Amino acid sequence: MTTFHGSVTEQVPADPDELFELITDIARLPEWNEHIHHVVETPESELVDGSQWVVQMRANGARWKSRAHLEDLDPAGRRFAYVSRTDDDNPSRAHWSWQLTPAGTGTEVTVRWELRPRTFFRQHLAAPLRHRQLKNEVRISLGAAAAAAKSRAGA
Repeated sequence: MTTFHGSVTEQVPADPDELFELITDIARLPEWNEHIHHVVETPESELVDGSQWVVQMRANGARWKSRAHLEDLDPAGRRFAYVSRTDDDNPSRAHWSWQLTPAGTGTEVTVRWELRPRTFFRQHLAAPLRHRQLKNEVRISLGAAAAAAKSRAGA
């Protein structure tokens, strides 16, 4: 079984609680993640175990709907984890986890991912390509999220 593991840890100049609130606000995902074109479907209420949402992704010239399923939400511990997949019958999945920790006047953020491609195309082409791109993309998103959280806090 092919699996690609990766992670990024960055210290960003944003309040950990404000940043956690931002990254868990599904409607605001396109504000700081340039690969999310728009939110297609949000949870009916606040995020709870099992909540699902759908976003329109775009990367490498392609567009697809990605459905996410919440696995863990711990505001006190600032942990957020979910599984995402294309919104079709493809068995491939990506497991994501976020951990935010106060660090001086900012936040240390660790984002981990585990890509689990299950089809030939994804195992041999799509997942290796996305895996190579994710470190840089996650770093860019963290910087954008920190700026958005800081901007909102100053408003």
